[in-house]
Amino acid sequence: MAETLLLNQPFVTSGLDTLNYTVPSAGLYYVNVQLTEVPPSGLSVVVNQNGSPVFTSPALSPTQIAQQFKYAQAYAAADAISVVISSASAVDSVINNVKSTITVGQGQ
Repeated sequence: MAETLLLNQPFVTSGLDTLNYTVPSAGLYYVNVQLTEVPPSGLSVVVNQNGSPVFTSPALSPTQIAQQFKYAQAYAAADAISVVISSASAVDSVINNVKSTITVGQGQ
């Protein structure tokens, strides 16, 4: 289910998901992602700009149960930012196994 993000409002979700944000005015924006999940995992987080990948999270180690990253870049007005949380592992498809907090903000 695709969700809509609001500027500077942390969005908490359980499970794999796609979250979207439309840039209102040109400038530097960041995506902050905090994840917790149950290993072993094939979890992947991709940040897209207008449908094209601009950042892919590092792979998790077999014993890693959390990940946090912040990605910033310049965007034009009306650009679409999407954060796609997906996995190649069946264990991650259980709705409560992957918990994430995603925030989109302006600046660094």
